[in-house]
Amino acid sequence: GAVQERFPHLPSLGPEQLGTLRTLDQIVDLLAEGSDVHPKAEAAATAPRHLVELVALPPIDHQDNTFGDHPHAVVIELGPDQESSDGAAIADALTNHHWTVRRIPLTGTLDDIDTTLTGTLDERTDLCIVTVGSTHDWAEATRALGATILAAKHTHPALLNTARTGTRAAFVTVTRIDGALGFVGAGDPVGALAGGVGGVVKTLGVEHPELFSRALDIHPALDGDRFTTAVLAELHDSAVDTPEVGVGELGDRQTLVPGIHAGSAEQTSVHLNTPVEITALTADDVVLVTGGARGVTALCVRDLARHCDARFILLGRTELVPEPQWAHGVEDQDLRRAAIAGLGGTATTPREIARTCAAITANREIQDTLTVLGERGRYIAADVTDTAAIEAALGADRDQITALVHGAGVLADALITKKTAGEIARVLSPKIGGLAAVLGALGETPQLRHLVFFTSVAGLYGNSGQADYAAANEALGRFAATWKHRHPDHHVTAIDWGAWDGGMVTPELRGYFLDRGITLLDPDVGARAFTEQFTTARRDDVVILIGEAKSLATGQPSHRPDTIVRRNLSDLPAHRIIAAHRIGDHTVLPATFGLGAMINVVERAHPGLCVTTVRDFRVHKGIVFDHPITDVSIETTHTDDNEPVRVHVQVFGTENDRRVPHYAATFELSTTPDSAPAVPVTWPTTGADAEILYRDATQFHAPPLQGMRRILRDDADTLVLGCALSGAPVALGAFTGVLHNPVLADVILQGPPVAGHRALGSACLPLGIGRIDYYDALPDDEPFVLIVDNARRGPVDALVDACAVTANGTVLQRFTDVTVVTTPDLSEKFRESVRQWSA
Repeated sequence: GAVQERFPHLPSLGPEQLGTLRTLDQIVDLLAEGSDVHPKAEAAATAPRHLVELVALPPIDHQDNTFGDHPHAVVIELGPDQESSDGAAIADALTNHHWTVRRIPLTGTLDDIDTTLTGTLDERTDLCIVTVGSTHDWAEATRALGATILAAKHTHPALLNTARTGTRAAFVTVTRIDGALGFVGAGDPVGALAGGVGGVVKTLGVEHPELFSRALDIHPALDGDRFTTAVLAELHDSAVDTPEVGVGELGDRQTLVPGIHAGSAEQTSVHLNTPVEITALTADDVVLVTGGARGVTALCVRDLARHCDARFILLGRTELVPEPQWAHGVEDQDLRRAAIAGLGGTATTPREIARTCAAITANREIQDTLTVLGERGRYIAADVTDTAAIEAALGADRDQITALVHGAGVLADALITKKTAGEIARVLSPKIGGLAAVLGALGETPQLRHLVFFTSVAGLYGNSGQADYAAANEALGRFAATWKHRHPDHHVTAIDWGAWDGGMVTPELRGYFLDRGITLLDPDVGARAFTEQFTTARRDDVVILIGEAKSLATGQPSHRPDTIVRRNLSDLPAHRIIAAHRIGDHTVLPATFGLGAMINVVERAHPGLCVTTVRDFRVHKGIVFDHPITDVSIETTHTDDNEPVRVHVQVFGTENDRRVPHYAATFELSTTPDSAPAVPVTWPTTGADAEILYRDATQFHAPPLQGMRRILRDDADTLVLGCALSGAPVALGAFTGVLHNPVLADVILQGPPVAGHRALGSACLPLGIGRIDYYDALPDDEPFVLIVDNARRGPVDALVDACAVTANGTVLQRFTDVTVVTTPDLSEKFRESVRQWSA
């Protein structure tokens, strides 16, 4: 960032490039190579487009004994009215819960704040809470983001010391935007910039995953005890896969996807061969583009110009100067040799030669862009943060501008512990201060109808060394959402760009991304994605991700402390799916939900990992809703520190003041499941209606759980069933895993009791599974095939295997050694269930 600030003609380095460089020599060598826009064959010819949006979260699973004994907290307060602030309320609430609390109100410049915090936070700290007050001032909002980074810088050493003791150490920010992380957009756009603290928190989580890092946005209407109760509850959440949580006016919780919590809910694709028709920009439109004469921004501008008749004003830092005589007619790759010859005998150093060559290639790139634009293009050199300079440079064109594309930005990569106030300001300034200056220069321009911001996947996921860059980009996303809410007829989009391929992406860097499973974004496809945002179909996208929905950083550590988690079940019996699982007169929690609760808790404690194997699942005593049941205790124990991660989990309830075991299993987690095997297809594509299995009380499930549809094969050794069922989430997904859907998994467990009925002559229930292998998720509301075989009879039980496969035999999930058990009165209970749901 400092180098680019001093030499603005240098090519721009994106986070996907600079984030992997660790020495000045590496950076200078890359900068000297010139343009970063040439496409590479390895980049994908298409790209995914993900809508960044809010999704509902289930209620908190409360972790007991989260913090150590006699915990200490520091509450850092940013913004006006600090003595009557949220910070004071939080401090009082913590004190009432036997915390030792220290309050630190912060004022002044970032340098002042850095000085204030230096050496003052070395004592024991279990929790740091940063409260960010509301503001309508651009400078104050920017300062708050920088101050949050400095707070993380100065508190995290003490927090890490606490984390090493095995108890939770937490860094938490609290904003009061809209209770939805700034994405509902009900407030002031400048005030919504505070949502950029999420970028800081996510980056801290990447750099120090052993910390509990969370950005909370609490609805402004939640006050008093409701406010502090919401904050304190989040501190004890067992899940660590939600670095951002919004708490609404009614206590409802939300987070953003895609992210480490979950993938995108809505995804489309960008294709170069898709026709593009832009009616929103005509010859009467003028598009102002910051940082738009070079690099990927220039690529985007060129593609947009090919699809519309608008005029373009490109604003950059580089002053256009004539080339030296020795560079005339010399190709870019030969400039260094020509410079050495042309500057021979002077005191010019090799690095000065490299900078001179980079300046020449930068000028050439600007000229190339202007050549493509022809008479429709104009370049102005000005400081993007200087309102007066921008206004003067625009001149008479100021009142003609109808669209703003804000692509300016710089980097100053350093881990949070190494960040300086000056570096933070340099990064925040062009993104946030630049937007303020440009909008200030344009004034109250009624014709400004399009706002497009270049943001980054580094903000969406966090990226090591880029807390300030992540904060700036996330702030612009919240600004976009709020501006759109205020101007619903405007086109407002923040584009979180994934990793672009380009001339500075070396084979080593490309290999790094391939090893991480990240496909680089082809420059032509990226430019087309930008152009498509001006089409009618895409103009209402507010925040989108173009490229892979994956973090650029390395994954979370595998080890997590053993926990005791309390989950509330009081709302479950009313759900139609649970009510459909009625055995005789009793509603019983399906075993796959008990299994799902354990999987959910384990996976959310290990972001980036999923359960791929389950061993020795046992139902000790099913959960029967014939009396009020509130909480169950889910207790995890890590069996070793090796790969794969193994966690033993037990679920306990309480009956008559006695501790009652319900379920137990051991889980293996990994980043991806093994490659799926296949089985021979030995069944026809159609068969008899499987409803008879429910009607004749071989099974008891009511229609919402009746997933066995066709009997495709039925002989002495094997039963093959065609299955399909809607797997709509229950309890906001609280019983779901990456590969486990409790509703669809119940269909798998419906097969073995059918085989058990035939072996034992009476109704059966599943009470254990020797092993589960997950290869892929079961298809939701789509057909799959269930193979039930290898039945082995015992006195009152049987072991049966069940395997869910696709129509072509690819294994999705295999349940081995399913134990089914019968009792003398179970068949009559099944018949009673059928009488009730069929009446």
